[in-house]
Amino acid sequence: FALVMARPGLYQEAVAAYAAANPTQPFVAQFGANLEIRQVHIPDDQVRNFTDDDTIRVLIHNCIPLDWVDHAYTYGMVYLEQQFHQPTMSLDVF
Repeated sequence: FALVMARPGLYQEAVAAYAAANPTQPFVAQFGANLEIRQVHIPDDQVRNFTDDDTIRVLIHNCIPLDWVDHAYTYGMVYLEQQFHQPTMSLDVF
């Protein structure tokens, strides 16, 4: 997730590509006081195979607003900075 958040414009580009590929089902971001976000269930033996593209698909499927992802940019950068400056790097980065 942090790797997606740390790349400006990546989610916006993915949403634009989704809209172009699905003209009859356009992306409409959730809004309002009550939002629904569906949890992803990944078998333990597949967690390491979960890619940035998978993360983006989950965000689009949940109709996560573009501005939420833009707001998370700082989180992504701080997380990566912390991970890369530790004596032993976390495998979560990969």
